[in-house]
Amino acid sequence: MARADRARGPLPALLAPIAWCAARVYGFAVARRNKAFDAGRGVHALEVSGRRVPVISVGNLSAGGTGKSPLVAWIAVELARSGSRPVIALRGYRAARDARGVVHSDEADEYETTAPEAKVVVGARRREELLSVLGSAASEAWRPRAVVVLDDGFQHRQLARDLDIVLVDATRPALDGDVLPLGWLREGAEGIRRADVVILTKAHDADARDRAAALVARARGRPHDAVCEHRWPSFTLFEAAADGGGEPRPRFECPIDALDGRTVVSACALGNPSHFHGMVERAGMHIAARLERADHMPFTAVELDRAVARARAELVITSRKDLVKLDRLPEAPLVVPDLSIGFSEGEDRVRASVLGAVAAASADSVTRLSARSGRDSA
Repeated sequence: MARADRARGPLPALLAPIAWCAARVYGFAVARRNKAFDAGRGVHALEVSGRRVPVISVGNLSAGGTGKSPLVAWIAVELARSGSRPVIALRGYRAARDARGVVHSDEADEYETTAPEAKVVVGARRREELLSVLGSAASEAWRPRAVVVLDDGFQHRQLARDLDIVLVDATRPALDGDVLPLGWLREGAEGIRRADVVILTKAHDADARDRAAALVARARGRPHDAVCEHRWPSFTLFEAAADGGGEPRPRFECPIDALDGRTVVSACALGNPSHFHGMVERAGMHIAARLERADHMPFTAVELDRAVARARAELVITSRKDLVKLDRLPEAPLVVPDLSIGFSEGEDRVRASVLGAVAAASADSVTRLSARSGRDSA
């Protein structure tokens, strides 16, 4: 893919003049908004029962998938290991409330599997949702250990945070492009200077990694802090319940190399579908057909079965995020990779930054509570 193609945004080149004008208006509005936030206007800390709850944001500068979900799940695991209670807060694209009043979205449902130790809170008004959940009697036992992880939080600046982590997709860094819709950027590339930690993701290709690193250094004024790759250590084969209803259930798990040489339909509705297809091929599978939807859009079992029949494929491979949106399982065998991340650089630095931010916020809360108690006694 040419460099210009990587930086160009979601609209066709034919619409570039219109996109340029729209990008100027959008860029001005975002810069004005950021200036207000930089001055502290409209920014609120998360405080419950006199304690400031630590907040860690994981986000990006570009539209599309940069690998936030596996990194958020990794942070949740690290927090739980340290004795904290992770609370993942996300906007929840097309979130819906079930009969029990629980709000669901594809990302929230995915976290139930990838981050079972975390409490997941869904809602566009994240601070209000968090105050409601953390202030409830049901949260009282673990509230003092709560640490919030904002999924896609870099531009959600209304909520003050103790650590800002920004991810840059090495396969599509976008930092040499324009803002939306002419480029992929949600704000100007200089916004990366607000980040406390910058991680290059999907960095399996050395040339792409080096190019992304150079773009980060130029925009940030200093290098990135860590590098990681997406990995598929295994996959799970799913099958429907015997009566055709109920939740999809795993049949068995196998190492990913068990699919080597298989002919598959690769189906995904992700922000960067080319990366998913590339991982399928790097795992040794032959892609007979590629099915893609816009990010968060669902597939149906019927269209997956039709694609398998047309392509004469052996099975369907899709992401867990897509699995949770299926109306039912297809008749064709369906496998879902078990996604994880592996750091090739900076893992200890990221872990220390996360745990250090939590420790500093907790110490600050103790200091403020002591000061408040002293004033009350006086």
